[in-house]
This record gives sequence, structure tokens and C-alpha cells, in this order.
Amino acid sequence: MNVKNSFIKLRDKLKKYNKEYYNSNPSIDDSMYDDLKKRYEYLLSNNPELKDFDNLGIGASPSSKFKKFSHYEPMLSLSNSFSLSDSVDFFDKASNFLKQKNSNYAFNVDCKIDGVSLSLIYKNNKLFKAITRGDGIVGEEITENVLGIKGIPNILNNCKSDLIEIRGEVFFLRNDFEKLNKQFEKKNQFSNPRNAASGSLRQINSEIARNRPLRFIPHGYGKFSFENEFLNFEEFLNFCKKNDFDQTNYAKKFNNLTDIYNYISDIEKKRSSINFDIDGMVIKISDLDLQRMLGSTNKFPRWAIAAKFSSEEALTQVKKIELQIGRTGAITPVARLKAINIGGVIVSNATLHNFDEIVRKDIRINDFVWVKRAGDVIPYISRVDIEKRKKSNKKFITPKNCLCGSKIIKIKDEAVQRCSAEKNKCKYQKLESLKHFVSKRAMNIDGLGEKLIEKFISLNLISRKLDIYKLENHKNQIIKLEGFGEKSYFNLIESINKSKITSLSRYLISLGLRYLGENNSELISLHFKNKTRFKNFIQSNKLKEVLENIDGLGEKAISSFVNYFSNKANIEESFKILDIIDIIENKDSKTSLNKSILFTGTLQKMSRDRAKELAKKKGYKIASNVSKNLDILVFGEKSGSKLKKAKDLKINILNEEEFLNLIN
Repeated sequence: MNVKNSFIKLRDKLKKYNKEYYNSNPSIDDSMYDDLKKRYEYLLSNNPELKDFDNLGIGASPSSKFKKFSHYEPMLSLSNSFSLSDSVDFFDKASNFLKQKNSNYAFNVDCKIDGVSLSLIYKNNKLFKAITRGDGIVGEEITENVLGIKGIPNILNNCKSDLIEIRGEVFFLRNDFEKLNKQFEKKNQFSNPRNAASGSLRQINSEIARNRPLRFIPHGYGKFSFENEFLNFEEFLNFCKKNDFDQTNYAKKFNNLTDIYNYISDIEKKRSSINFDIDGMVIKISDLDLQRMLGSTNKFPRWAIAAKFSSEEALTQVKKIELQIGRTGAITPVARLKAINIGGVIVSNATLHNFDEIVRKDIRINDFVWVKRAGDVIPYISRVDIEKRKKSNKKFITPKNCLCGSKIIKIKDEAVQRCSAEKNKCKYQKLESLKHFVSKRAMNIDGLGEKLIEKFISLNLISRKLDIYKLENHKNQIIKLEGFGEKSYFNLIESINKSKITSLSRYLISLGLRYLGENNSELISLHFKNKTRFKNFIQSNKLKEVLENIDGLGEKAISSFVNYFSNKANIEESFKILDIIDIIENKDSKTSLNKSILFTGTLQKMSRDRAKELAKKKGYKIASNVSKNLDILVFGEKSGSKLKKAKDLKINILNEEEFLNLIN
């Protein structure tokens, strides 16, 4: 693909993400968006001929639900900086634009609140209109929705301008957001405070917005009629204070960028203790005359830049450490955290992997810790901030017993410790096993979630997998449950009945055996093909021998499989379930059989699970790592080390488009 086509494709992708962001339903996190935007700017700066195709815009078209209003001056976005050198380069360009060398600017630095941009227009000191950003040129009038928002005065008592435009962010304090979310069922809760603010602010029914604890803090200005209302940004902040606008109280004046970045580093460390979400700091040249002289490009001002925090890491506090027991008895310690926004996602839990990891990193309850979240990886604690530790923070004591009361054991050569009880005797293992059985990758029974399974267990309606297919017999009891009714009952039964038509691979995954993931389940299903052959062999004395002849199936997976089916109760239950369900016969693909494929990075047109499913239907084996035996690597955004290793090994590498062409 040539540079022009790549650029246009990237532009259109960013337009789509812009629209999603400004309508509060982003499909990618901030860090991924920033990476794409940097790529866009890089292509643009290194290929002047692409300027004719640069019409990315700065927001999204205003909704038809509201009246449109043209901004007096465009509401631009900010250029992003990810390092001190980025900012030095940006302000050097400002000096070159002014044809000044070694300019000694006075800067103002303040928090970049992760909220929703709003313009407030005052005429004759009274609030006249409230306008959303929209596409930066035309916004939506939502005046009725902002009346009563804390931090928005209806009247200005200290203002000489007949017309003045105050711009800022509408947002929720973190504790207010948590209270708001508790009012909704889990499936209807907001994913983060920014989405909640946007969704609240743009309601057709203004009463909804007024009844939610929204707040507003100014960060700038548009048009104002009295030229000397304020001459620099510090005077603007003083003007806001006199007129009862709220402030972050983190704004500071500096004369050099090195000191600014030391301050930004300090604020990033305090980020978790600030009661509203911020994703960086804004650095502005303070003098308004200089701002006017510098002006703006068609995208952003030349006198201000957003210094972004690392969106994949944030500092927060460990509130407690709890145990999670998996379906195979594996015990994973989990840190319950003071909620923090990392890359647009609210994180309140982080895996601690195993007890040895807690000791190695010396993680204690009430410690302040740095939490990382990269791409689709589960959040984890990277390190402890020892300077913030109090003497009262005691070391974590490794428990000797599982939550069910059974002893915790450690198997040789394994880091993970396990519950010693059998699956059916540990209620936590049993619950996880049933959750796994109904999950999307297994039998895919939609609507049968954790809480409902727990409820059915407590009512003795379910004690093993087979019981799920007998829930039809308990209609009268189920429809009387709180939140249930005939419609909910029939939806659940319909979902259970749909799961009866499945593949042998899905059924094998649903067993939840150790070392029997998607890849090994697929290998076994390709060999047995249908349930008749499968049932015959699992009773056979030659089962282990047959499994050992399956290319690619490891010793541990074979042992796990044979041990499970050496138990008469497991065979009995399996046969009864297999008699209920219909297995779609697995037919080999002549072109791709025995070829392995691996996916890395973030795909744009589908999830990785969907891509794997498509590949498996064509007969590919799904690999788990890069080795010389790998046939194909499919890469997406942020692919990292796997892509580099595949290149070094000269493995066939495909992008998403090429993969789709291959399987089609």
C-alpha cells in the first residue's frame, strides 16, 4: 500500500474514533488513539504532498437532537507532548514563528481534566448560552442542561466585557461518579467518569443533567469584548476566582520547561489522590499578546500544548488483598485498589499473580503502588512507591488454607499454589468451573452469569454442569425469583437450547481442564471429528496411546485429559451431556491443515477471539508463541516483541487485511 492510501486509511480511521470519543462510546483507549495520531502527524510532516488530504477535523458533527450554534472562535484541540524534548521542540517552533531566538516565555501549567469541553457565553454579565465543542466550528446548544452545575455562575459580578466566552471542562468527582454508578444495574453502568459526564450533559430531558452532581472548571477563553479584561493567564485565573468559577488549585507559573516537567512528574505521582480524572497537564504561554501573535493552525494553538501522562501506568493505593480461586484450584491473590483511570478505563483490581510475587515486590495493604495496563493485558502492580509507605503497613502473610478451609499446596516447579480439595468439594472451584462451562469460549450460554449461577447453587437447582440442561424442570421456582419473570425464564431456556448445537472443540474447552485450552482442544477435536468416535475412545484402554499420536499435543495436556476421564463420575456426566447436545462434525481443511497461526497486537476489524475462530474454521492451529515452527504471524497495532522475533525468524507475516484475504 502506498503512502497516500495508508494516510487516507489512517485519517478515516481517526475520524471514526473522533466521532466515537465525542459521542462517549470509544472503541479504543487513549493510548492507542495517541499512537495512531502520532503516526498520522509523522506521515503528514514527512510527506508534504499529503496536506491536500489532511481534513481530519477536531471533533464530531453536532447532534441533530440539539440546536446548532456557531462558535465565535473555533474550539481547537491541543497538540500533544509525550516528553520534555517534544515540548522544547514545540515552543522552539513558536519562537521561530515569531522570528525570536532564545525567547524567555512565562508559562502557566494546569491540570488537563479528562472531561467534556463546554463553552459558556455571557452577555451583559448574564449566562446567555452553553455550547458543546461539536466539530470545533459548530456546537450544540445545551443551556438548559447546565443550569445548576456546580462551578457555573449564572451572573458575573466582576466583569467589564459586554460579551465574554469562558471555556472549560464538565466532569464528575470520582466519589460522585461512584455514587452515580451505584444507582444503575451493572450492565447499565458508565465505564468511566468522562462517559458519564458526556452522557449526562447531552440528555434531551434537562432534568436528568440537573439532578446529577456535574462540575465545571474553566481552562480558557474565547471571545471577550473588553480588551484589557485580563492580560495574561494568571489574571484570567484571578478573574475566574472573583466570579465564583471553581479552579483545580494546581495551576502554577514557571519560566522554563525543565522546572515545568519536574512539576508535571510530581503531579503524576499525586494523580490518584486528586479527586477528578486528569490525563496530563496543559502548558500555556501566559502572555495574551504573545498568544494573539502566535495564533493557531487549523487544528491547534501555537501557544499551548498538552503534556500527556503515561496512559498505561498510574499511582494508586492498595485497599486490601483478596484471594481468587480458579476452576482448577489455582489461587491468585488480587489487589483491591482505590479506583484510578488508566488509558480511559477505570481500574480497581490488579492481579498479584502468586504469593511469591507479593514477597518479591514487598506489596503491603495501604501501600501506594504503580499499576500498569497495556493493551488488553490485565492490570498488574509494577512497583511499590516506598517513599509513601507508612510504618503501620504490615507485610502480607501468606495464608495456609483456601477460602473453603482446605489446605493450600504447592506443586513442584509451579509458582502458583492450589487448593488441595477436589473440584466438587471446594465451592469456589465449583462456581468457577460452572462459570467457565457457560462462557463464550465454551458452551456460550448467554444470560447465565455469575450471580445467577450462585443463586441457582444456593437453591440447589445446580450442583454440576449437567444440571444446567435440567433447569427447564424448575420453571415455577425460577420465575418467582427477584428480577425474573416468564420472559427472562424463556430467554434463559432459549439460550441453553441454542448451546446444544456446538463443536467438539467448544465442548472440550467447557470441561475446564488444565493444559486443555483452545489450541489443544482443537487438535483433539480434529482427530476425533464427531461425538461417536469421541465417546468410543474415552472409554478405551488405548486412549493415552491415541492422544500421544496427535501431533502437537503435549504430555501435560494428555495427562490432564486421561486423568479426568479415568473418573467414572466425569465419564457419566460427560456421556449424559453429549447425549443432550449435537456436535457439528469437524471437517479438515485441505489447504491449511497442520499449519499454525499466531495473532499479536490489536486488530481493527474484529477481536482476536473472532480472528482465531475464523482461522480455526479453515483448519489452522492457533499457536501461543513465536518459534521456528510457526507458519504465520498476523499482526495488528502495538504488536511489540512477537513481531520483531517473527521477522528475525523469517516467518510469513500478514497484516489484518492480508489475513482476511487469506481465509476468504
